[in-house]
Amino acid sequence: MNLSPRISRRVTLKPRRAIGWDGASAVVEITLVGERQAQVGHEFVYRGPQPECRPCKVRAACLNQVLGHRYRIKKVRDVTHPCLLNEERARVVEVELAPPEASLPSRAAIEGAVLSYEKIVCSNAACPNFRLCHPIGIEAGMRVRVQEVGAELECPLGYSLVSATVAYDD
Repeated sequence: MNLSPRISRRVTLKPRRAIGWDGASAVVEITLVGERQAQVGHEFVYRGPQPECRPCKVRAACLNQVLGHRYRIKKVRDVTHPCLLNEERARVVEVELAPPEASLPSRAAIEGAVLSYEKIVCSNAACPNFRLCHPIGIEAGMRVRVQEVGAELECPLGYSLVSATVAYDD
């Protein structure tokens, strides 16, 4: 029998990072869309909950975007759920914000600037700039950040406009 006193050492373990871990974490935003819309690259504007969504068991996962913002599908998952709104099945998808290009007054188009978007007053749907002047997914008064200023646009009404890439600034 060994009667020598036991020597105990207190060991403090330090948390270690996984190999290749850079401290960043990826947040994946998921939602549900109708099976016909569930294609990588498809873009949509979130319009909010509908009355048909009230009894749905997965509505929290489906109704989690920002009202009026435009999203692009990055990945389609294999999970589906019944959907009363689409009268078909809804598929789980990964999405990212995808604000469209827009036209801005030349004086306001400064990279990095945050501004309240104002739509151009024009009803000429045949104008080549109509989509830029009436972007789907950006409403009047919505705050946007100018990411990149593009080319000057020729406006039949004489407005001084440029194309711009913008991001939502919430």
